[in-house]
Amino acid sequence: MNRCERGSEVVQAVVAVPLVLLVVFAVVQMGGMMLSTHRLSADLVRACRQMDTAGLLLAGDKEAYLKSELLGPASQLQPERLRVEHVEFKLDQREGSENVPGTTEASPSGGRSSSIGQRTSIAKVSFDVVYEMPSLMAFPGLSGQAVSRHLACTRVEGRVVEVEVNEL
Repeated sequence: MNRCERGSEVVQAVVAVPLVLLVVFAVVQMGGMMLSTHRLSADLVRACRQMDTAGLLLAGDKEAYLKSELLGPASQLQPERLRVEHVEFKLDQREGSENVPGTTEASPSGGRSSSIGQRTSIAKVSFDVVYEMPSLMAFPGLSGQAVSRHLACTRVEGRVVEVEVNEL
């Protein structure tokens, strides 16, 4: 080995190791961000399925109530990073009637039929959720990111019939 080449491996390692570590931590950071995004979407759908609409109707602070519903016992989201905004709740009662042939009342056409009253309750909930991503290190462009979602949920007679999760 030449005298002028001594220590060149050390210099190469000093330059290369921090760059490799930076790439590794950036990949781990991106994986954590994708995991948090998936957790948020899954918890939004779960919360909509399990939501107590009667409790939401009576709640004074609807944002805090929905945040507690989202952060249920199965959630792995961090409460201090979650914000719920722009809550809209609409409860409708629809009434209708249906003719049932073969019952005791006489109909104008001479046959026997009657109508049965039917009441359907429809609850529609929509809100925005912002979740600040956890970060391992302060990477430019990766730290301080947030995921924003809009959730619209429709329940008919206590059953979820539609859940829509969109990006803001």
